[in-house]
Amino acid sequence: MRYSVWNPGQRQFDYYDAAGDDVGAHAPKPTHLRARALGSTVEQAAWPLPAGARFVGTGVHAQGRVAIDRAGALGASDDGGGLGLVKIGLLVAAGVVGAKVLLGGKSR
Repeated sequence: MRYSVWNPGQRQFDYYDAAGDDVGAHAPKPTHLRARALGSTVEQAAWPLPAGARFVGTGVHAQGRVAIDRAGALGASDDGGGLGLVKIGLLVAAGVVGAKVLLGGKSR
């Protein structure tokens, strides 16, 4: 089965092959989806990339199922991807709070 994971750093999809059959256009409802009042985000609705998926290439169009690499081990972009930016933001916020504590809450 072919999976496509969006790579924001490269602005294209990374393709992975994993064990399993292609069930075609009439795939069953994914078991990871829950009922929501306003729908689902891409992160909530995308298929999880199976463990052991093997990288096979890249391209501008999705192939197979669009997936998300929740584990973060596969398909990491050179710029750290979205999760990397979140971590950087948290570190910056912690640094600002730490500086204010060290300076006694005074601003210059």
